[in-house]
Amino acid sequence: MIIDFLGGCREIGREAFLIKDKNTNIVLDYGVELQPRIRIPSLPTVKLDGIFVTHAHLDHSGMVPLIYKMQNPNLYATPAILDLMNLLLEDYIKVAGLNRGFSEYQKYDITKMNKSFVPCVYNQLFRVGNLEAKLFDASHIPGSASVYLSGSKRILYTGDINTIPTYLLGYKEIKYPKIDCLITESTYSEREHLDRKIEENRFIEKIKEYENGLILLPTFAVGRAQELLLMLYSHGIKKEIYLDGMGQKAADIILYHKNYIRDSDGLKKVLKRVNFVRTRRQRDKIIREGGIVITTAGMLSGGPIVYYLKNSRNRKNTCLLMTGYQAQGTPGEKLLKTRYFENEETKFKVNLEIQKFDFSAHAGRSELFNLIKRLSPKKVICVHGDNTIKFAEEIKEKLNIETLAPKIGDRVEV
Repeated sequence: MIIDFLGGCREIGREAFLIKDKNTNIVLDYGVELQPRIRIPSLPTVKLDGIFVTHAHLDHSGMVPLIYKMQNPNLYATPAILDLMNLLLEDYIKVAGLNRGFSEYQKYDITKMNKSFVPCVYNQLFRVGNLEAKLFDASHIPGSASVYLSGSKRILYTGDINTIPTYLLGYKEIKYPKIDCLITESTYSEREHLDRKIEENRFIEKIKEYENGLILLPTFAVGRAQELLLMLYSHGIKKEIYLDGMGQKAADIILYHKNYIRDSDGLKKVLKRVNFVRTRRQRDKIIREGGIVITTAGMLSGGPIVYYLKNSRNRKNTCLLMTGYQAQGTPGEKLLKTRYFENEETKFKVNLEIQKFDFSAHAGRSELFNLIKRLSPKKVICVHGDNTIKFAEEIKEKLNIETLAPKIGDRVEV
């Protein structure tokens, strides 16, 4: 079994791994790096039998339609992921057109991709070419999956994985098959997450502190926005809640695929209470009168949050609460360091209270180590992390397992 690393190595973004075994060629994820600039994976140079997409976030799915400009392999994912992918991919085309004047693919490429879709169910074995495959719930966003492939060797690719329950997703320990090789994400390999309950209480206290003002919650449209809605609902927050941006459509899709989430009735109830924002006039009224605004984008790279922030940056009784990962070089990461918002179009100082909270949907350091111990593979390959080399060295030292931290362009035989 040969693995070619097309992207996602020693970085967070543009995940893409080509598996070649028994005359069968499979790509695991095919994403794009969005920040600080657009970068895409290397193109596969062989005819593909299938593409597996672990989840819809663009760093894992954002360049899948590009493959369909050249060939037509089957696309394997859960139905929830396909629908969420379509939402994010169409937005990518729109934003790319506005910002750069072109996109690497168009809607007809997405249509071709959709026609090749093969819906997958968790825990059910099926064949792709001469390999056997199975998806396991990764508990990252609704419908997300880890991918197991069995041929001359057996591998498990975690995708982005979480191992604790959240308001949106439950978690049950999975009985994985015996494997030879684990390809693991390494996003939080260098640190532990803060205690989620303590973080949640700190977050709710801050919400209550600004109950008569304006609370800005920039967030990821898929997964985190709905998690925050359920969290606020669970704590009985009575303040007006507004949902702006792509999180609206994402919530509808997630609710349609309700079997993938923990509390569909709760999400349905909170969505009935939420105010949906669609116009600038509505945004101006919210800035004047206050409320809780859950809006995109999570790293402040675009979307309605830029408008809210620019027009409320000197407003009294206003706070910005950030709840997601801030990639290096993004406006969100820069703002946390400097208190200045900066993108290609504008720069201004933000005179608001800014707080960061850890509600990650990724496994932390201890959880990653525990997963590796439980799987007990012969080889571990570390990807999707800023310091995969260090993580690989630690795994080898602590667990006495052969480890690799490949770079893009490397080829590994399992």
